[in-house]
Amino acid sequence: MEYRSAGIHGSIKKWNITDFPEFELAITIDRPELYYDFLQKDWTRFCHDYWKNNFLEHHTLSQKRVTRIYIGNQFCHNLFPRKELLFQVLEKALENNLAVTLAFSYIRNHLLEEIDELLQELEVWCQSREKEAGKDQEEIIVNDWAMPILLQGKPHLKPVLGVLLNKRRKDVRLPYKHGIGNHVDSLAENNLNCGFYQDYLKNTFDIQRFEFESCGYKVTIPDGHHSLHLPFFQTNTSQYCTLYAVCRYGDREKTKSCRKNCPKYCEQKVFLYPKHLKMVGRYNSLFGYDEKILWDEKQLQDYLEQGIDRIVVNVSL
Repeated sequence: MEYRSAGIHGSIKKWNITDFPEFELAITIDRPELYYDFLQKDWTRFCHDYWKNNFLEHHTLSQKRVTRIYIGNQFCHNLFPRKELLFQVLEKALENNLAVTLAFSYIRNHLLEEIDELLQELEVWCQSREKEAGKDQEEIIVNDWAMPILLQGKPHLKPVLGVLLNKRRKDVRLPYKHGIGNHVDSLAENNLNCGFYQDYLKNTFDIQRFEFESCGYKVTIPDGHHSLHLPFFQTNTSQYCTLYAVCRYGDREKTKSCRKNCPKYCEQKVFLYPKHLKMVGRYNSLFGYDEKILWDEKQLQDYLEQGIDRIVVNVSL
């Protein structure tokens, strides 16, 4: 069974985008199907189909120009594009004057050398494009503390703190938990709301942008310029894929590390949960759906006024 953003379509309200603080709009291209779709279509057609296929062709966000794409997957390393495909996507993005954020996940020990070599090639690519197109830096999502070390000495690659390291308690089942349901607002802050921690990240790793998610309750955004992913949010991620275990062995407890030649069962199958929970299991992660953020004008405006200056749409799970 294929999951196609069930439950996203709703009562669409036309907002006046000019009433909002200015922000950058980005979309995620995070799996092979979308990499190839992006390469095969012209950019205008790709955007049109992206919104339409996810029932958002009349949403106000779809009327704003997308100026950035996120390439790669923050949760599963097997969904990051192969080197040749990656550079094809980068060249296409450059042709269409799109800014790029490369989304890396955790880093397995056996992949350290391979990723280091890739980052070196990306640094060289950015240097060459700086002269050709004035393109000076690419953002790199940091979801593993090895990544800032690998980025040292690569000034054209700018680190951004990813979702896996921007930790907070988020789960669509929280309202059903005894003692928590009426107090989810107390989860609004995390360690990034501490100025000394932000200073540490800036001074030690040059990390000055953080990736947040709309996760069903109001999150307090710290000072700075940050990104907000919506409407899906990650709740659990494992290096050992339960979907692979069920499809391969018929038992989700027989998880193993799929190091090479992943069959990508996630292209066709997902874990489904009771409809009222609004969650789905896709590849090695569980995701919840924030049912209000796309339809509540005030919620989105509040985030933008708090300091969110980039909206990252990830509707196409």
